[in-house]
Amino acid sequence: MTRRSTFAEKILNAPAGSIVYIEPDIVLSHDNSARVRKLFQKMGGENVLHPDRLVVVLDRKMTGTVNNMIQDYNSIHDFMEEQCVEHFFDCDKGICHQVLAGFLHQGLVVVGSDSHTCTAGALDCFAVGLNKTETAYLWKTGKMWFRVPETVKITLSGKFREGVYAKDLALHILGMLRDEDVDYTLVEYHGEGVKELSISDRMTIANISAEAGLKTSVFPPDDRLADYFGDYAVQGVWADENAVYHKEFTLDLGQVMPLVMVTHQLNDVKSVAEAEMLEIQQGLIGACSNGRIEDLRVVARILEGKRLASGFQLSVIPASYDIYIQAREEGLVDKITKAGASVLGASCGPCLGSSHMLNADTKRFITTTNSNSMQRMSEVGVEKYIASPATVAATALTGKLSAEVEYSGEVYGYWATPVVAVRIDECDDRRRGYVWNYTDVNHISSGQLFEEKQSYRISIEDSRAMVPHLLAGLDASFATRVESGDIILAGEDFGCGKLIKHAAIGLVEAGVKAVIVKSVNRNFFRMALNHGLLIIVAPEIIEAYRSGDAVIVDISDGKVNVNEKEYCLPEYNPIILEMIAKKGIMGL
Repeated sequence: MTRRSTFAEKILNAPAGSIVYIEPDIVLSHDNSARVRKLFQKMGGENVLHPDRLVVVLDRKMTGTVNNMIQDYNSIHDFMEEQCVEHFFDCDKGICHQVLAGFLHQGLVVVGSDSHTCTAGALDCFAVGLNKTETAYLWKTGKMWFRVPETVKITLSGKFREGVYAKDLALHILGMLRDEDVDYTLVEYHGEGVKELSISDRMTIANISAEAGLKTSVFPPDDRLADYFGDYAVQGVWADENAVYHKEFTLDLGQVMPLVMVTHQLNDVKSVAEAEMLEIQQGLIGACSNGRIEDLRVVARILEGKRLASGFQLSVIPASYDIYIQAREEGLVDKITKAGASVLGASCGPCLGSSHMLNADTKRFITTTNSNSMQRMSEVGVEKYIASPATVAATALTGKLSAEVEYSGEVYGYWATPVVAVRIDECDDRRRGYVWNYTDVNHISSGQLFEEKQSYRISIEDSRAMVPHLLAGLDASFATRVESGDIILAGEDFGCGKLIKHAAIGLVEAGVKAVIVKSVNRNFFRMALNHGLLIIVAPEIIEAYRSGDAVIVDISDGKVNVNEKEYCLPEYNPIILEMIAKKGIMGL
């Protein structure tokens, strides 16, 4: 009987769970290309294997202020010319994910050195973000390994109500999937409701996949996509009927309401009605998630003939220069600026925190960007909220959290389950011999393994500088006492939350031999292996371990001994074994 395949299984030509080596069709990078170049050269790279597959877009807008930034930009320019990279775009052309869309067609495998490369899933592409080390390896070899993801099917029906938009749907899905064990899965969107979503809508929804912990998401090659590409019909890649899915959900678009992701807790979503009347001082509309012409039309319609609330600062960022020109020709820029808002050049700078920083008196900030992490923008306690362009525009007019259309009394139906981060008391010594015992601690996040704000300060090339910050959010004694050959034992869902690669790189630099866990976040698992950190998923070992037990790991023999009791390791793919032996893909 012929196997019924999902989109991922078809495009990667292997069943879910398989390890495959593939050659992506397009490799995207942006301002981090200077660091990718350093890693590429550290790997012994001289010539990019497929320069014709590179799309490089400078979109952070950090030039002309700091010497190392200027040096990075000069390095990128020189390297692009040296490698004859045809598809290189300097500052102000647009945000990389919007510019990239001009190079895509259905059925491509697209990777990029930015987590929001998943935006291209709107165009029937398998599109995933990589880190800089993985991108450098791709420049050198043209190949990358992937675990074929399991797939979640979401079937959409109905239509949006007035004042409800794709961003609200994206936030709804974020909250819905929060506690559903879907990390490293791919979401396929099906159903009649998909026909109601424009390509811009689909890009907004696909863009937020990274925040949900998904590998990526994808929309079907339908008439909407044919119109976008200018084809009579689009013959893309899509799942077979009756394919086997990891999980399935149904969602009526008519039940979606204006939503907001509230500050502090990742993916904590509420209806605007639940959180209304919060005073907000500053707003941002745009970036890669919501800076397209359809978004600007909504904003201009809401702001036309009105003025922003006293003291409110609103910035609007078109996703590309071409979109800005179109908005100006349609009179949208005039309507937006006459209301008192500023229209800025196409850039990721404000989202990243590299330009157009927050006002000194801003206490709450509302934005259409995709991450509610304030570490990207501020360390001074500003609260950050994420909502649709319509909600941000309506809020700008009142100075208080407001929706374009009020649906009073409506409550979002998915409640965030708080995860309380455990901190080990300074008197609680968890090191016995060379074993760090956290077997009683579940949900140790990447942010506990390495503080997020330090990841913006410390370059991934400076691994020694990472060691003093290791496990700062879990065990303050770890960084000063860890020794080469140490082993970490932990509970379930190790490495959860926002992916911070410094955690794995730092642990390898510190000489940690292995991490043995009950379960691991799959995105963290992949990233750790690529940097040479051995993670062993063995719940039986965690349950059997007692404080003081000797633990011996022999990866070559596939065995772990705990107090002379032998446990067999899971069978690793040869690709993974080679990476572990050579301390990550840098050594391949």
